[in-house]
Amino acid sequence: MVNTRTPLVLRYFIWSMLIFAISMGIWGFRALRSWEMKAVGSSLPFRTGPLWKQYEEIDMPVLSIPVYGQISEDRYLETARDIVRRLKNAGAKVVIVPLPEMFPPTARAQSAIEGMIRDSIAILGAPNPLTTTYAPFFDHPYDRRSLWWVEHPLHNQRKIPWGVLTAHGTFANPVIRFIPTGFRETKSGAPVQDVSVFALRRYLDIPDDADIQPYASRLQIGSFAIPLARDGIAYVKQAFRQKYQSILVAGFDQLSDSARYFADWTTSKPSDEPLDRLWSKHKGKIVILDPYGVRPVRFQPLSWQYLQVFGAVFQRSFLSVHSEWNVLVITTFVILLSVFSYTMRNGLTVLLSFALMIGSTLISVRLFDTHNVIFDPIYVLVPLLLCGFILPIVKTSGEKKIAEATIKSLEEENKRLLELQRRSTRDPHL
Repeated sequence: MVNTRTPLVLRYFIWSMLIFAISMGIWGFRALRSWEMKAVGSSLPFRTGPLWKQYEEIDMPVLSIPVYGQISEDRYLETARDIVRRLKNAGAKVVIVPLPEMFPPTARAQSAIEGMIRDSIAILGAPNPLTTTYAPFFDHPYDRRSLWWVEHPLHNQRKIPWGVLTAHGTFANPVIRFIPTGFRETKSGAPVQDVSVFALRRYLDIPDDADIQPYASRLQIGSFAIPLARDGIAYVKQAFRQKYQSILVAGFDQLSDSARYFADWTTSKPSDEPLDRLWSKHKGKIVILDPYGVRPVRFQPLSWQYLQVFGAVFQRSFLSVHSEWNVLVITTFVILLSVFSYTMRNGLTVLLSFALMIGSTLISVRLFDTHNVIFDPIYVLVPLLLCGFILPIVKTSGEKKIAEATIKSLEEENKRLLELQRRSTRDPHL
C-alpha cells in the first residue's frame, strides 16, 4: 500500500513556507505600521496609582516657562523676547523659543526675533512639518526620510541660531522619538539639528561652528552620547519627572496689553517668594518656553517631551531598538509550530499558538520596562496567528483526504474480494 502520510508532509512544508513568506513580506514592507509600538504601552492601563508618580524624579539643569492666554503669534513672540531678556539678566545658559506653526512675516514678529537673537542665549525652534501636518494621533510621521525637510525661519535672509522641534510622542504610548541630526533645510540642503542638540552644545560651551558628525550608531556631544537606531531616530522612554518642572509662568493681560509673570504653584497655594528671586533660579539652566496660548494646543506639551529627551541625555538612559531578532524568531516559531502541529492534536496547536503570542507580548513589555529595550512583537505575532489558524485546517484537510483515500482503497479491496468470492461459488474448480 502507498504511504498515505507523504502528501500531508508535503502540505505542511508548502504551507509553512507560505506562512514564512507572508510573515517576512509583512515585516519587510512594514504593512502593520499603525500597530507598531503598541505592545510597549500595553501595561499602562494595568498600572496602579497616578502614572506620573511612577516616573523617576531627577534633578537636571532644565526648566520650562509656560506661556498662557489666547494670544496672537505676534504677541507671543514679543512675550518671548521679554522672557529671553529677563532670563539673560538672571544668568540662564540657553533659552529654547518654539516658533508658532503659522509664522507671521510681520514687522512686529521680525523685530521680536531680532531682539531675541541679540540677547545671544536664544535658540529658535522651527515647527516640525511632519508632526504639524499629520493628524494628532498619527504614530509614525518619521518613516519616510525623503520628508525630513524644514524651512528656514527667516528664509535664509540671515544666519540665526535655530533648530527643528522633532520630539514627538503619541497618545497612550510611553515612547518619544526625535531626530538629533538628519533634517535638511529646504533651499540650501544644509543639515539641521534638533533644538536639544543645539542647546546641549551651548550648555557645554561647544562653539556653534564646531563640526559634530554622527558615528555609525551615536551622536557624540562632549561627554554625552545620543544613540541612533538604524533609521537615524533616537528613542526615549517617558520615565522622568522633576520636582519643579517650572518655577514661573507667563500670561498675557489683555487689559494692560502686556505680559505678566506669576510663581508656578508647587503646592495647593502660590509661592510668596519675590519674582526677582524666582527669576534667579534659572541661572545656568536650559529653559524652554511652552506656548500654551498659541493654537493649536498639543496633547503633550513641548516642555514635557523635551524634559524626557534631556533626562535621557543627562541620565544616559536611551532606548535601544532590536528589530534584527524578527527574522530568527519568525523562523523558529514557524518551524516549531509546524512540527508540533504535525505531531500533536489541533487543539494543542491552537493553545500553544496563543500562549506564544501572550508570552511574546509579556517579554516585550518586560524588556521595555526593565532593560530599556524595544522589541516590537507585532510582526512576530503574525506567524503565530497564521500557524494557529492555518495549520490545524491543513492537518484536518489532509487527514480527511487520507481517510477518504483509505476508505476508497478499502472499498476497492472489498469489491475485489467479493468478486473473487462470487467467482469461487460459480466455478467448482476454483
